[in-house]
Amino acid sequence: MNDTIMKEKTFKYINACIIAVGFCFLFIGLFSHSLVDFDLWGYLAFGRVFWENGYFPYQDVFAYTPTKPVWVYHEWLTGVILYPLLKYLGPAGIQLLRYTLIVLTIYIMYRTVLQRGATPVFAFLCISLSLMLMRWGYVPVMRAQIFTYLFFTLSIYLIEIARKDGRWFFLLGIIPVQLLWCNLHGGFVAGLGLIALYALGEGLSGKKFMPFVFIFIAAVLVTLVNPYGIDYWRYIIKAVTMPRPEIWEWLSVFDAWKIEFMREPIIIFGALSVACLSSFLFRGKRHLTETVIIAAAVFMGVKHVRHVVFLGVVFAVFMPGALSGMREFLKSRLVLQRIAWLTPILLIVFYLSANSLVKKTAFLDVLPTFSLSAPSNVFPTGALKWLDENSFEGNIAPSFPWGEYLIWSCYPRCKVAMDGRYETVYPEHVQKEYFDFLRGGKDWRIFLRKYPHDAFLLPAKTKIHSLMIEEQAWKTVYSDDLCVLFVKKDYKKVKPQNK
Repeated sequence: MNDTIMKEKTFKYINACIIAVGFCFLFIGLFSHSLVDFDLWGYLAFGRVFWENGYFPYQDVFAYTPTKPVWVYHEWLTGVILYPLLKYLGPAGIQLLRYTLIVLTIYIMYRTVLQRGATPVFAFLCISLSLMLMRWGYVPVMRAQIFTYLFFTLSIYLIEIARKDGRWFFLLGIIPVQLLWCNLHGGFVAGLGLIALYALGEGLSGKKFMPFVFIFIAAVLVTLVNPYGIDYWRYIIKAVTMPRPEIWEWLSVFDAWKIEFMREPIIIFGALSVACLSSFLFRGKRHLTETVIIAAAVFMGVKHVRHVVFLGVVFAVFMPGALSGMREFLKSRLVLQRIAWLTPILLIVFYLSANSLVKKTAFLDVLPTFSLSAPSNVFPTGALKWLDENSFEGNIAPSFPWGEYLIWSCYPRCKVAMDGRYETVYPEHVQKEYFDFLRGGKDWRIFLRKYPHDAFLLPAKTKIHSLMIEEQAWKTVYSDDLCVLFVKKDYKKVKPQNK
């Protein structure tokens, strides 16, 4: 009898080790990347001003075009954290923080699944599937959204604990979460929406919902503790409703599919959406709250393709419980009991296949990367080298994705006309004039002539590139397959002009 128990324990231990090793390979395959995000440079530039110059920049200091009276930077704390990490630990410091946040998010998902009564096997299975979708929220490196994914998951965990046994005091944990979240990333609104959805679902189910109403009010009030006060909310309300056609991540799933953008995550999103909705849609009031949250996550993902990651979290948290109902059915099948040892093998096959699919190679990475890369086929490194070698000082109008890269690399000797912080910094008329110029619209010369430009850093072989070649007052001083740099023919090295 003791030998049998010992064999079962050994069997379970070996299975757990095999699954853990396979999961590590999956993690490395999905999340080990070095290509940096365009916005990272903006975070670092803010952090540098904060730490090196010793003040909080309530007004923009990087642009020469007109800017808003107050720069409401909803990711300010992200920059304050990242800059010293880069300064003292190098790229490895940023990557280490990123991996830590991802691991914490996965761990909290796993604890939430167990809290909801699901088995570890189904937890690993559903979390693994969800990570195939969620990975798109973590590349490139590093995005402030990763704080939103962590705190969104943590909010669900706290709510589920409170909801399970009526331990409502756990909801108080949402208050410090929202306080930190709102200063790291504007995605804190998703946390408020989550609380509202739980209140709605529980109310419609005839369950206790007032604790969610009270914590929602408290969570909203605590977000006023930020450097901008009520101005922060004025910005947020406008930001969540404004269209962003220039940024593909804000396209709907259907529009993104048409231009062949993010097709792989869209396919995974569609599959997980069908699985979630079919599992909960017709299960009655008992699971009405879950149905409401799943429907909202699907809607968010369909409306803006960048939000498909939220469904990954919801799938990982809610689906294992639905699948765990199959456990008794499987146990009743003696044949299936005898081939239970296949479970870890099948998971390993899945993990290794997913790793190879993501990396597009048969070779496995056994360690995650701790480097950061800004390759010349993505960033205008050649043009910046020319600027450095020629000691260029002046006002540069860059292509939209490269603005924050210039802010980090060239400030204070250069200022920019536009960058990725655009709705937080620039008035609408400046945005309109700039994007009309960048597209080569009919009024493109308004932007060209209205502001004191000294140089243009534009994508090569585009319409605006061709139009600028015809401008007699401008000359090409650098070009490659990615970008072209125009400088005024009468340019003389001067200090950047103030607004």
